[in-house]
Amino acid sequence: MSETAERPSAYVALGPHRYRVTHVSSPMLSGISDVAALGDRIVVLRRQAPELVMLGLDGTLLGESADLPHFVCGHGLRAIGAGQLAATDMDGHKIVLFDERMRETARKDCGEHPGLGRPFNHPCDCTRGPDGRYYVADGYGNSTVHIFGPDMRHLKTFGRPGTEAGAFSTPHSLLFDSQGRLCVADRENNRVQLFDPEGTWLGQIEGLYKPMALALSPNGLLLVTDQTPRLSAYAPDGQLVGRCRTFSTYGHGLAVQNDGTIVIAEMNPDRVTLLVPVPNAGAC
Repeated sequence: MSETAERPSAYVALGPHRYRVTHVSSPMLSGISDVAALGDRIVVLRRQAPELVMLGLDGTLLGESADLPHFVCGHGLRAIGAGQLAATDMDGHKIVLFDERMRETARKDCGEHPGLGRPFNHPCDCTRGPDGRYYVADGYGNSTVHIFGPDMRHLKTFGRPGTEAGAFSTPHSLLFDSQGRLCVADRENNRVQLFDPEGTWLGQIEGLYKPMALALSPNGLLLVTDQTPRLSAYAPDGQLVGRCRTFSTYGHGLAVQNDGTIVIAEMNPDRVTLLVPVPNAGAC
């Protein structure tokens, strides 16, 4: 299967950092939904004909993939530490954990029994907290976040449909930031909300347009894609420190490599975009 890697076409800046833009396109990336950086690879989750596709850190297609025959529609993918991935099956109403060899290690599956207000009803994303608990943004059918123990036992649910603090309208992505706060991309409310690990509301970041994906940089910046389309970087105090355009219609997924390279799962056209750090030669 052929691969087309376009020449770097642009440079962008986020705060003091400058990046070279590289796009990677291939039929193997058709239906891309999300990306994760795992060790020496980038892992891509495809939505249609669900599978995990492996790329090198430079975006080179490795010709490796893992079919997901039990998935209905892949949506979210996140590296959750210790060589593990969490993948979300939006229309199959389940969360599946994989090891670094793409072998399934655990599953929370509500398959034929989705429910309003309870796990799951078209979930979007899953992350793991500092204490080993799992947090799931149940975003499309519900507007809630579920907390599960390390054994995947349901512990509690917080949030409800609405616009007030602590309520959600399509919680689409979530992660823990460098301060130990749970950050939730509250897409249709145009904000990222911040919570403690028990779901107590701490604050919010506004000035976004339908935030899609969250990632954390090695130096602790919160990165957010939205439907403008653009990528924004926030300091731990919530201060906007940088912003640039993304290049497809949607930056639906987001990850960061250890060297600071930002990886974006872009839709329409479907491709992986790399923002590779380069030395800053100074202002124009």
